[in-house]
Amino acid sequence: MRPIYAKALSNLGNRIFEIRHENCPNFLSEYHFHSECQLTYIIRSNGQRCIGDQLEDFESDELTFIGPGLPHVWHPEDTVASEGHSAASITLIFDPEGLQSFCPLLFEISQLNDFLEKSRQGMLFYGETKNKLKKILRKMVSAPDIQKTVYLFKSLAILLHTEEYRILSDKLYIDGLPLKDGEIIFSIYNYVFENFNDEISLDEAAKLANLTKPSFCRFFKARTRKTFSKFVNEVRINEACRLLARDENPITHIAYACGFNSLPNFNKFFKAIKGITPSDYRSQLLTNKG
Repeated sequence: MRPIYAKALSNLGNRIFEIRHENCPNFLSEYHFHSECQLTYIIRSNGQRCIGDQLEDFESDELTFIGPGLPHVWHPEDTVASEGHSAASITLIFDPEGLQSFCPLLFEISQLNDFLEKSRQGMLFYGETKNKLKKILRKMVSAPDIQKTVYLFKSLAILLHTEEYRILSDKLYIDGLPLKDGEIIFSIYNYVFENFNDEISLDEAAKLANLTKPSFCRFFKARTRKTFSKFVNEVRINEACRLLARDENPITHIAYACGFNSLPNFNKFFKAIKGITPSDYRSQLLTNKG
């Protein structure tokens, strides 16, 4: 996807970091990137997130690190707002260039540089690393400014030495992506998320982009590294996985609820994307729960 540029730190003068505690109906925003780094703890919400070229489900108690220049967006489920629950998160944002300029006065920064380069593909943390970092973030929100700085360096000490993470994006992204393309892709992105359980029209997608169908297909693939139909099927299969985990309805019902017009098509695309059949996927979930 072709994201737009957004400045994460604003109105802070020469400050190089900020901690934000947000409670809002959802996290929906434009698919964007920024030069700052972002450590985000999802306190309460669930849905799908897109980080770089990776589209996955997310749930409460998730902790991610978004490096500089990496496009991202969280798209929560409508049920969060409809059930009267605000989405909640804590986000630590800092300027990596500011740290790289300041930290050599305090310590050797080769590990910091290595970490920042690795973070350009996004990182999802787990285990004790996640537990330690989320405790620090919770304390940091209400701490005095000096103590906030202490917590910033405590967080960095954990981030630079942990191995409890997985990389999120297969591709490495760079800055400088134009605004117009980001607006077009975001309109397509919303169209798919709002209509995946119904018919998705290539004609309508091309119309939203103000392009002919052949031009739109080239445009979309050039910016997402996948065809439009593959993207639609990934969204649908991710929703199917969520329903298989939480819904006792028959697989046929789930297939149609996710926009597939036949069970064989659903099975084919599910196995192509997830590597196993829907029934095997559900069986594995039941085994793990047991």
